[in-house]
Amino acid sequence: MLKQVTAIINYYKPLAFWSFLVTIAITIINAEVILALFTKLFLTFLLWVLLNDRDLRKRVNFYKIKGLSNFKFFSSLFLIDSIITCSFIAIIKCFI
Repeated sequence: MLKQVTAIINYYKPLAFWSFLVTIAITIINAEVILALFTKLFLTFLLWVLLNDRDLRKRVNFYKIKGLSNFKFFSSLFLIDSIITCSFIAIIKCFI
């Protein structure tokens, strides 16, 4: 279990910067949690579609080695990202 969590966190680290930029853009446009979560869900779906591409999947296939299913992997990424996004928007709304 710890190896699976470590694999998910290691994969999320490079995506965290881009996810944070998307969160900032969503906050500037409209600081609503529902809009942010739907946008993040859409982006997670796009990432899943990209990873179904054979060539790209071969390059980032380490999460399969750790015994993670695609659903568990992407739902975990979405949950981590959702928690961070909701926290950021809540903090920003306190100051606005």
